[in-house]
Amino acid sequence: MVDLSSRQRAVLRALCETFVPSSGEPGDGTGEVHLARVESLIDRVEDPQARAKLLLLLTVLGNPLANGLFGGPLRGLQAMPVADRVRLMRGMAESAIQLRRAGFQAIKRLINVSHYAWPATADGRHPAWEAVGYPGPLPHTPTERDEPVPELAVDRDAALDCDVGVVGSGAGGGVAAGVLAQGGRSVIVLEKGVQHTPKDFTWIEGESLANTYLDGGLIMTESGSLPILAGQGLGGGTVINYSTSFAMPDHTREQWSRLSGLDLFTSARFSESYARVHERLGVSTDFAIPIKRDRMFEEACRALGWHVDLIPRNAHGCPDERRCGYCGYGCRDGAKQSTALTYLADAVAAGARIVTRCDVERVLIERGRAVGVVGRVTTADGRRVTLTVRAKAVVAACGSVYNPALLARSGVPNPNIGRGLRLHPGSAVAGFFPDRMDPWLGYQQVRYSDQFADQADGYGVKFEVLPVHFALPASAFGWEGPSEHKRDLRRLGNLSIVGLLLRDRDPGRVVTGRDGRPRVHYELSAFDQRHVRTAMRHAAELLAQQGATEIFTVQQPPARVKPGAAGWLDRLQADMDARGYDRCRMAFITFHQMASCTMGKERGTSVVGETGESHDVKGLYVADASAFVTSSGVNPMITIMALADHTARGINEGW
Repeated sequence: MVDLSSRQRAVLRALCETFVPSSGEPGDGTGEVHLARVESLIDRVEDPQARAKLLLLLTVLGNPLANGLFGGPLRGLQAMPVADRVRLMRGMAESAIQLRRAGFQAIKRLINVSHYAWPATADGRHPAWEAVGYPGPLPHTPTERDEPVPELAVDRDAALDCDVGVVGSGAGGGVAAGVLAQGGRSVIVLEKGVQHTPKDFTWIEGESLANTYLDGGLIMTESGSLPILAGQGLGGGTVINYSTSFAMPDHTREQWSRLSGLDLFTSARFSESYARVHERLGVSTDFAIPIKRDRMFEEACRALGWHVDLIPRNAHGCPDERRCGYCGYGCRDGAKQSTALTYLADAVAAGARIVTRCDVERVLIERGRAVGVVGRVTTADGRRVTLTVRAKAVVAACGSVYNPALLARSGVPNPNIGRGLRLHPGSAVAGFFPDRMDPWLGYQQVRYSDQFADQADGYGVKFEVLPVHFALPASAFGWEGPSEHKRDLRRLGNLSIVGLLLRDRDPGRVVTGRDGRPRVHYELSAFDQRHVRTAMRHAAELLAQQGATEIFTVQQPPARVKPGAAGWLDRLQADMDARGYDRCRMAFITFHQMASCTMGKERGTSVVGETGESHDVKGLYVADASAFVTSSGVNPMITIMALADHTARGINEGW
């Protein structure tokens, strides 16, 4: 457990009491269990620098002079009455200083998620869940998919040989492994996380975030403005995404070919890769079945004369709508066709070996060629042992955050590594309705609108319908005070949102520190903010058309309006503009990280060439979203898989 001083712990306890004051009802408010859970979350922050920032913040808030400097009482936060603590937090939340806003957001997320995303009592109940009719985790139904994919156990220092070592097992690594192994190559897959089968998913939000998301779901951009959510575990993001299966639009494929100087993206070969992926996953709209919120979304789009369509999905045999809605925490019914259930199963059947809990430290490079990797495996009893894999080729597919760090640690000299990062920043506009919406239920993401997806040169915002459990509003809703926040969450059963998926034009970057860890630097440009601004206005219009009686943004504080009166939309727009759209003034989140090891013709502007092979190191390939040319503008899973299929087939054909 993180080593807090007595003053830091007193400050943290006071913060918990500020954000989640107790009503006296069991489990409803701050207790030692809640405090211990917040400490546990701080302890789980993998980046030592990020963890040190949190501890420093607790120290500063406990210092009377520091609080007085920013207009608060000359007291440590732990010694303030509740009203002063609330004022201090509001002052941080709406400060002109970005660092203070970031500190507030970090505290709010940790405390609120730790309270609302786990059961509050020993029997699995939570007063907030019961108040809105949220069922919490549902029981598991046994399925033939419960059997794990066979793994190779490594419990001591070891060396293995193969044709191709694949780092990562998600949409990129999983597909590459399956295609390579079925093509007759000897393959070893190295995965940082663990394997989860349907019976292992608990559907407790906090546990799911900790167990199946990259770095426990706690990784952030350096400014604190964007939480980064990506999968970690056998199957990577394909295990915990919403099964949305868009192919990349033709105009984006043409743009990529133009920008990269490569014919690949408009070629028949790339189309064939898409077709193979669609066939293996069984992509269809058979389970794009709308429930109430989706029907309302679709009817409102049509009433406004806007585009609306069905979302294709890689899911088979989804149960009824009351068991669905938990896709983001793994499918307990085995309906989602993740790489763990498809391509990795194919790979193992063809002789591939899989090692989980393996953190790959570097690619081995000799005379300009990749000849394997070295990693550290965490054994079942917690020991760390060294695994060396000697290979004729290496496929790096550990995501757009960790791929640049792997290449940098390995000494790959290309200056473009880490540059060009796009994140598809996601946000939402929310509405309360007079009737129940049960936003946590139903088939996931089955309707979308591209009405505002092309606002300039193919860049804009896609509208998608998203599920809402407790973790998202607990962390993302603006905070006006503890009673107002609790009031909003107590109306969750009557809420629906319009999700905003921004195709961002302007990039950030991944910087690898001296400690070898990746750190993400990213802020929305003025160009991209304009598209968000336009989309938010029209999302509010769409919610009003659906019948929302109150509409609010996830800004700090939220902009709120009751639609219907003359000029209501203009008033909302003015309030949104007054709050702003960047740098911790508004809640964004990234589910899609792309383009940090870009594919292109020229080494001066890219990291890998048309085959996916590094410009600098022979036999080193990149086969995931980090090879994207720009952001895709659609949920990227299918394009990642098509790119991995292309790269792996090229390796097979080249030997």
